[in-house]
Amino acid sequence: MGYCATRGGPSECLTAEACYEHLIIHVRDSLAFIRQSIGNFRQTGAILPSSGSLARAMVDAIGPIQTGDILVELGPGTGVFTRQIRKRFPDNPLIAVEFNEALAARLRHSQPDVHVVCGCASEIRRHVETLGLDPDRIGVVLSGLPLLSLPRPLCDAILAGLGQVVPIDRRYVQFTYSQRAWQKWHLAGFRRENPRRVWLNVPPASVLAFTRSDG
Repeated sequence: MGYCATRGGPSECLTAEACYEHLIIHVRDSLAFIRQSIGNFRQTGAILPSSGSLARAMVDAIGPIQTGDILVELGPGTGVFTRQIRKRFPDNPLIAVEFNEALAARLRHSQPDVHVVCGCASEIRRHVETLGLDPDRIGVVLSGLPLLSLPRPLCDAILAGLGQVVPIDRRYVQFTYSQRAWQKWHLAGFRRENPRRVWLNVPPASVLAFTRSDG
């Protein structure tokens, strides 16, 4: 007997075993995230991990991806977005850049098919080259970083790095709890797409997509 769950759409039905497994993963993610948030709030920017609804909305905003394109995730945390990216794009190389050593080790164990890098999000090109991959093949940069809570110099360095690695017509995808606060940020060389509000998240969040342009 299946139990309906709002994951991929109204026709996607999960078995009782799958629902139980999903619940266990969510509880473990929440506990791990809370432990890291207690002493590293500026790194995590929240007290609970993102919801599955937000993860799906983030991946929906990625846009077209070609075979061989490299997907880069910044600040994967417990892997909520990572799992959804891997589910949607199972054959593309995925690089997850996480600064928190404990979360990086946890993600490396739970997602062995992902290139987990423990390092700074401002050095995307170096991370990709260190793995022996071609930065020119980056198809998207998706960020779970709490950019608005990071020190301004670090935030500026991360945003500047995006302009060096995101190709024309490809996207940088970011979520935020405050669209208004993001109005003061100007990403040179990027066009901001219409945001998408996700109410099924604590707190509600917005998905921002920025498409690289030549201007």
